[in-house]
Amino acid sequence: MTSENKLQVKELLRELQKDIDDEQEDGDDDEDEEQCIPVENESYVNLRKRMVKFEIKTEQILQENKKLCREFKRKQIPQFILDNFLQTGRPDRVANVICTQPRCISAIAVATRVAQERAEALGHSTGYQIHLETVRSSSTRLMFCTTGVLLRRLEGDSELSGITHVIVDEVHERTEESDFLLLVLKDLIVKRMDLKIIMMSATLNAELFSQYFNNCPSIHIPGRTFPVEQFFLEDAIHGLFFCCEGYVIEDGSPYRCSTKQNRSSGQGGTAGKGRAPVEDFDDDGSWSFTSLMKKDSVKDSIPDQQLSQQDLTVRYSNYSKSVVKTLAAMDLDKIKMDLVESLLEWIVDGEHSYPPGAVLVFLPGLAEIKQLYEQLQSNRMFNNRRTNRCVVYPLHSSLSNEEQQAVFTRPHEGVTKIIISTNIAETSVTIDDVVYVIDSGRMKEKRYDASRSMESLEDVWVSRANAFQRKGRAGRVASGVCFHLFTSHRFTHHLSQQQLPEIQRVPLEQLCLRVKVLEVFTERPLESVFSQLIEPPAEGSLEAAKQRLCALGDLTDEESLTPLGWHLACLPVDVRIGKLMLLGAIFRCLDPVLTIAASLAFKSPFVSPWDKREEANEKKLGFSLANSDHLALLQAYKGWCNAAQSSFKAGYQFYRENFLSIRGLQEIACLKRQFAELLSDIGFVKDGLKARVIEKMSSKGSDGVLEATGYEANLNSDNTKLMSAMLCAALYPNVVQVRSPQGKYKLTSKGAVKMQPKAEELRFMTKSDGAVRHYDSPYLVYHEKVKTSRVFLRDCSMVCVYPMVLFGGGQVSVELQRGEFIISLDDGWIRFAAASHEVAELVKELRWELDQLLEEKIRNPSMDLISCPRGSRIIHTIVSLISTQ
Repeated sequence: MTSENKLQVKELLRELQKDIDDEQEDGDDDEDEEQCIPVENESYVNLRKRMVKFEIKTEQILQENKKLCREFKRKQIPQFILDNFLQTGRPDRVANVICTQPRCISAIAVATRVAQERAEALGHSTGYQIHLETVRSSSTRLMFCTTGVLLRRLEGDSELSGITHVIVDEVHERTEESDFLLLVLKDLIVKRMDLKIIMMSATLNAELFSQYFNNCPSIHIPGRTFPVEQFFLEDAIHGLFFCCEGYVIEDGSPYRCSTKQNRSSGQGGTAGKGRAPVEDFDDDGSWSFTSLMKKDSVKDSIPDQQLSQQDLTVRYSNYSKSVVKTLAAMDLDKIKMDLVESLLEWIVDGEHSYPPGAVLVFLPGLAEIKQLYEQLQSNRMFNNRRTNRCVVYPLHSSLSNEEQQAVFTRPHEGVTKIIISTNIAETSVTIDDVVYVIDSGRMKEKRYDASRSMESLEDVWVSRANAFQRKGRAGRVASGVCFHLFTSHRFTHHLSQQQLPEIQRVPLEQLCLRVKVLEVFTERPLESVFSQLIEPPAEGSLEAAKQRLCALGDLTDEESLTPLGWHLACLPVDVRIGKLMLLGAIFRCLDPVLTIAASLAFKSPFVSPWDKREEANEKKLGFSLANSDHLALLQAYKGWCNAAQSSFKAGYQFYRENFLSIRGLQEIACLKRQFAELLSDIGFVKDGLKARVIEKMSSKGSDGVLEATGYEANLNSDNTKLMSAMLCAALYPNVVQVRSPQGKYKLTSKGAVKMQPKAEELRFMTKSDGAVRHYDSPYLVYHEKVKTSRVFLRDCSMVCVYPMVLFGGGQVSVELQRGEFIISLDDGWIRFAAASHEVAELVKELRWELDQLLEEKIRNPSMDLISCPRGSRIIHTIVSLISTQ
């Protein structure tokens, strides 16, 4: 860069800074010109005009301004690419840029902002696409979309014809889809040498991604935020931050380290010994000479909780004896709620020079949020019983959208807003008035045990990238403060650099189908494809996914897609939800099936307000039907639709009185229309259905699906027993069975009478593992099995004998045992007694006929089962059999 150009750049930056300062009421005229330039506040049109005026190139702006914010990277770098192409490219070839976002809300928000900056309507040069919603035109050259949308496009256009640049934003989140997209793009650029791939992130492990793409170049642009002071646990304990004399662990405190805990000497001390004796200190409180002479260092690989007090003295030599004694007495793996409360008191009422602002407290889960919330309500500084000094908001994904939106409300002057949140506030939500962050250092992370087909929510330590993101929440609008409630040594030496990639901790069935549906991977073994991922999953997880897909009939033993697998791969939902949709279309109960499928794909519309959980649960029980969570949800949705048909006010009262989320209900309606379009595209319902057309067909209070799909497709929509059977077919082998305790008898005047077992004595066993309690049913199917403090089943439905025999997986066999004919399936784990051999063989034959019919229908979706005599007869027989049981 010439000296003349450097002067021009500096002049431009000074003008930008001056314009921004003029708009700020508290602007500082003496601000150093070397301070960062908030380019995101500058209209893109004005910025480009100034660049043209001074003839300054984009790369010169990047070189001079070392503190461009990440919003600049996200919103304006794609524009620079496009406009640079327009100015210097060939007239017959214009840039066509796709920018992926990890979430729908991000794609819409960024596209909207970019269109505003370009002073044009959304859908002109800038557009977006999420699920089946698209806002674009033939002029669109900047397309923002979710990662899944781009993967769907690759299924039909494997070379991304016409696309010049692909930008993968927030690549550090390492979602299952983003890792797979990188694999596809890496393979694609071998064929498309002209295609440019750009990965962007605020906390990117650049070296890992650069090596994956054959040592591609990387550019580092530091983020523009206000300075944030960072303190760790040892700092928080210190009396500097409190009006009182520091933080002390009292005897009997739940946060005190148990004497049984292993606090060994750092250099090979005896395990099992307690903390170091008090003799480490002289009587006057000074350090003992002998204790200081023992060691001059402690291995960094040894965690704090395994060190004696003497070793902690060496490690934290810059801190006072009281800090070290407290660390030695403390259980460092627990979240100290009393310390959090003390910090909040200091922030609200302490003597310090930090600016006023909101406080964001990160806790791992709902239970911890509730514990701290209730603890603060017993503190008069926070409960507002005398003076209105604070307002406390919980923030959790299970809260309704309305409850979540409350955290963005700015409080009155003199009132401190305190938000107690999970890691939802780490990246998904930005609360712009936060000045203080208290980071517990813990989070809930979903893990998957392939051997037991069970997901679990593990309470784990955050990564350093997570801690960095949490710290950054405090520097948005002013200088901030962040308290990490773990030691600096843990942060430096024991926290992982990045969170475990999602692909290594989730089930892989859906991804396996996506791999096989892409033309480039169709003939390759799954193992060879997955081994090429940036960080491959464990072999056991992949093998379990293949076995499950084979059991469901989606994949052959040779790893080829079956017709059913092909259709499920075309549906952007979990394989079980996709199978439920196909069966609903085949058995003519489409509308209610799509309601259930949409709720499983999104989330339940039932909400539980913070202070009304019991009342909300009672309302939910009021919708109970046939011992099924799924049918209860269906009843609630139908009730809302019926109420809305009466009047808008009636619909409003219904969802308010029954603790339903209006956003959840509306999202279910929207997804139903999209699912109907997908089924139409693959031939399972009438041709030509489009989500937008279905929405126009909807009457007052209706989602339009029933009207659009017609009477024949919904002939059995009111048959609840058939609905339970469809759930069994879709969710199998997610089955639990009841096992009653040994019989107990009581003595009566008529003799010994067998007692009925209590609910808490019942045990429900899956095929592979232990018990789950509290349900009165012989068999249940479930959507998810999750381990938290215990094992829980989510979204359960009771199923009877015939659905299990007719729709259960595996081969059906008939055996004679002790004079009874036993029908068994799934290797004999599920067994039923038949009235006679003829009944058993008839059931087995009917199952075979049904399997053949479904296979024919899957192979040929246009096959009309109503007009087909054989198909119509089989379907009618099965519906009658299930309905009359």
